[in-house]
This record gives sequence, structure tokens and C-alpha cells, in this order.
Amino acid sequence: MNKYINKPEDLETTYEETKIGFLSIALRKSKEANYYLGLASAFRTIVDDYEAPLDLIKNDDITISMCQAAGISTKAIGYLEPKDTKDLLTDFIQEYLITAGDSYVDQLINRFLLSQGDALGGRMRNIVGGVAGEKLTQNIISALRIRNFDFEYFDKHSKIWIKGEYFQEDNSNLVKAIKWKNGDKSRLLYYDLTVPVVKKNIDIVLFNNSNVNNKKTKEFKEFISDHHNYLALGELKGGIDPAGADEHWKTANTALTRIRDAFGKLNSEVFTIFIGAAIEAAMAKEIYAQCESQELTNCANLTKQRQLSEICDWFVTL
Repeated sequence: MNKYINKPEDLETTYEETKIGFLSIALRKSKEANYYLGLASAFRTIVDDYEAPLDLIKNDDITISMCQAAGISTKAIGYLEPKDTKDLLTDFIQEYLITAGDSYVDQLINRFLLSQGDALGGRMRNIVGGVAGEKLTQNIISALRIRNFDFEYFDKHSKIWIKGEYFQEDNSNLVKAIKWKNGDKSRLLYYDLTVPVVKKNIDIVLFNNSNVNNKKTKEFKEFISDHHNYLALGELKGGIDPAGADEHWKTANTALTRIRDAFGKLNSEVFTIFIGAAIEAAMAKEIYAQCESQELTNCANLTKQRQLSEICDWFVTL
């Protein structure tokens, strides 16, 4: 068990940690919102040139933006014929813009921003999960560097392995995998990988060797299909909202149980870990009890730096 966890209370996310987490998300959301506000401003620049709302339909350049303001989904836009799309926009303009009189531009832009708010919400859900992965990556690489382990990381965009000396924190979101050497041992860590043995996507997957070229699809599929190659698997939950904490743990616990059962049927033991940002009292007791019984191998609260550093050091020295 993590040496910085000596009782269930050590795992609990404090009020201050939750507050800092919410503030971090709020600041990131404000930053991301700038993009959508820019879209609205650019849209308005064009719309301001039209006195008659129905004339907007004649400008094909803004058809998609008009559809978004009207609440027509991207899927619907791709499915509908151009004539039907214009008919829907005509109905929308007559119902909501013409009746708004001189303030029709404000009405249109407000409705456009509402549609972009949905897009921002979806983006933020991905970002929250992504930030947790970035934080874990940074701490794993810190542990590797402090121990002077040679490592490389796999870049999602370029699809190539890059030497660890070139890693920068700004690249954290691009890291799909990390491989390193610890003496005569080699390790390969993958994020968000569908594990054939479990038949589910697992957040964190550590292999006990890195002797595979993931560019060769057949070779990699054979590698991940062999249960002997697995060393540890874990769940990472980055959401900070206490209201969703219990549900996140239930989902993670189900996944971890499924992992143990799947490998157990093959008489193969693997380590299981849980790292979460929002950990409430009841959860903490359950997680701690599982670690004490060794059902769960290790755990950490993502908001507590010492616990996170400790589990990352444990991870790279396995």
C-alpha cells in the first residue's frame, strides 16, 4: 500500500482540495470558452451586414452556423438534403428572428451561443479526464527522470516513439504510451487500451516487457492477447465533483473486479490500482479495506501530491 496512506482518512479529498479542483476546472473552462466566443463574434460580423433575416439563407458560407443556431444537429445536417435544410432554416427565421424585429441579430447570436455551450460542455468532460491523464504522465516521467531510467514515449500525432530527453510538459496530452528500462527489466505502459483478456477498455495498462513494435498491428495484437505479458492494470478517475465520486468508484471497482476475475480464470495474477481525484469518506474506507486485504494492490488520491508521487515511483520500479 502507498506509504502515505495509513488510515482511510488519508485518502479522503479535503474541502480545500475540492475547491482548488473546481477552481482549476472553472479557469480551464473560461479559457476554452474564448474559442466559442470568437466563433460567435466572427458569425456576428457577417450577420450584421444583413437587414433582412431571410437573406441569411442565401449565404452558403454560414449555413452550418445558421443550423447550429436553429438547433439542427450535425448528424441532421449531414443527413438532410440542402433544400430541406433551407426549408428548416426558413421556418426558424420566420418563427424566431423576424418576430424579434430589430434585435434579430442578438436573438440569432444568443441561440448560436447556446448550441456552442453544449459543445463546450462535451469538450470539458473530455478535458477533465484528459487532465488527470496528463498529471499522471508528468509524475511518472518525473519518477523515471529522478531514477535516471532510460525511457521513450509514443506520440499520438506523429505515431512514433520519441526519446525521453525531448519530453516537455506541454506534450503530456500527446502521450499514448511510455516504455522504459530498469536494469535488465523493460516495461511498457499504455493508456486507454482495450485488453482482450478482459474485453474492456482499461485506463492504465502496464506490461512486464516492451519487446513489441506497435507499428506492426498483427504483432501488437498477439502481444496484448497473451496474458503473460501483463503486470498491472488500473483505473483513473479525474472528476473532482463529490456528487459523482461514489458513482466513479463503483464504475472503477466493477472494472477492477472484472480484471481480477478475467486473469484469475487463467491462473494469472496481476496488480490492480486505483487513482481518483474525488474520494469521499465511505469510498475511502472501502478502498483502504481492499488495499489491506490485498484485493487492491495500490491506490492514491490524485489531488495529494505525495501519494501520487509515491504510486508513480512504485509503478516505475515494479
